Amino acid sequence: GSAHSTMAALLRFLPSRQTVWAPGALRVLEKRENRVHRRMMSSSSDHPVVDCSVFFGSGSEPEKKDVLAQMKDALVVKGYFYAENVSVLPPEYIESVYAYHKKLHDLPTQVKSEYLVQKGGSYTGLDLGMDNAELPYEPGTVATVRAWDYSRWTPSENAKRLFYPGPEVLQPDMATFTDNLYDRQNVLGEALLTAFAEMFGLEPDTFRGHFKGDMGSIRLLYYPGCTAEEAAEANTGISAHTDFEAFTLMHQDAPGLQFLSPGGDTWIDAPVRPGEFVVIVGDVLERFTNGELKATPHRVVRTEHPRRSIIRFNAVNPNTLVEPMPQFVSDQRPPRYTPVRMKTHMETTMANLRAGKGAWDTQKNRSITANYVYSSP
Repeated sequence: GSAHSTMAALLRFLPSRQTVWAPGALRVLEKRENRVHRRMMSSSSDHPVVDCSVFFGSGSEPEKKDVLAQMKDALVVKGYFYAENVSVLPPEYIESVYAYHKKLHDLPTQVKSEYLVQKGGSYTGLDLGMDNAELPYEPGTVATVRAWDYSRWTPSENAKRLFYPGPEVLQPDMATFTDNLYDRQNVLGEALLTAFAEMFGLEPDTFRGHFKGDMGSIRLLYYPGCTAEEAAEANTGISAHTDFEAFTLMHQDAPGLQFLSPGGDTWIDAPVRPGEFVVIVGDVLERFTNGELKATPHRVVRTEHPRRSIIRFNAVNPNTLVEPMPQFVSDQRPPRYTPVRMKTHMETTMANLRAGKGAWDTQKNRSITANYVYSSP
């Protein structure tokens, strides 16, 4: 079949449902957000930061316990935290990823056109015409984002040469460079999945056991500064959604990313922290924990400044049955989610997006994908 039938091509080539904000409305929203936010949070707890060095052997057991409690509080109350002191992803390495990221996005459009998703490649972007923009969900909405996507889910070794720019295009070739990033992120990913279980007092392997052979992917995203010409064409960065996987690591080099905390109705600006990835919850962890953790709604507003981001979706194995685990189910708290295999959740979500059903309920401010009801796994 075409590359669209592979998981690598399926994963991320659509934005989420898009909302059009008039600039004035957005300014009003931001003012209101800032006012409410100041009232609700003390400045020290505005943006939770978790010292992850304790998950790599440093610090005592009591210190680790404290950090696990902070992490749980951050995810339950805010829906995200910044991961600091991750030795495998130091600031200088993150800088090198952005340097490579720039080389990829600076490739001539003629070269990019050989790697379009529509041709079974890994690039989408408005710079190659409306047909190659991230597909809209509503008439007249267009996202500015341009994306190079990487996943280990390729049909065969040979496919890599078709899918990603090779050594003849840039050095190192995209698959080699991005796979190294994937490996490094896996080190943090496994540590976090272990910690997510331990913060609930569960066996370390509870979530981590499903990670091997995960359906994860990396996106290297570029949002051009919104010129008048772009503004006429595009009206959002990426609109509100939750991620379909277990959790996501995100890094940005400029403002624009916003979060919605559980039960909140006010978008929070995510600060730029050069040395730290931000961690958010995805649909899978919400369903595994029977809603104890909630998938984190997020979006990127259109900005006048250009911005880049490094995104890693951490999923579970395609055959994993994602359902509320017994540890999170009781008579008082019966299962709130239907069982579904990871692969089915991904494929159904993508099919629904293509059919224009969206991923976000703007009326209820609620994720459609996290709460999706499946008739069978």
